[in-house]
Amino acid sequence: MKDKEKHMGLKIKVIPYEKMKEQRFNGLVKDLQQNTIVMIDAKLTAKEEAQIIAETMRKVSDKFSGIELGSLDISSEENLGNLGKIKNAIIERITGKKRGITIIGPARIIHKIKKNPKELLVHI
Repeated sequence: MKDKEKHMGLKIKVIPYEKMKEQRFNGLVKDLQQNTIVMIDAKLTAKEEAQIIAETMRKVSDKFSGIELGSLDISSEENLGNLGKIKNAIIERITGKKRGITIIGPARIIHKIKKNPKELLVHI
């Protein structure tokens, strides 16, 4: 391990979903290549997750081994009444994002992300 890598601290970057969407993942891969864990303030769709994975796979090398990714839907539909479900549907329609969180990190730092319906566990 290089001396510089030994002294690098853990970096976490929080990105609003709207910013990520407008930049179309530009900069996201660069952050990941620089050993930064990225948190997005929304649950990504399967299509968005696939786009990020495809983009990062094009950048895999000896120095960048890929990513680990996990999303969590915070607004569990099962715990909401009809009014809550309608409210969430309206918010999702207006903002274009689902309430939740997505964590993306370099595979070199994040060894595994375990997901169950109510939480994400990140193994570093």
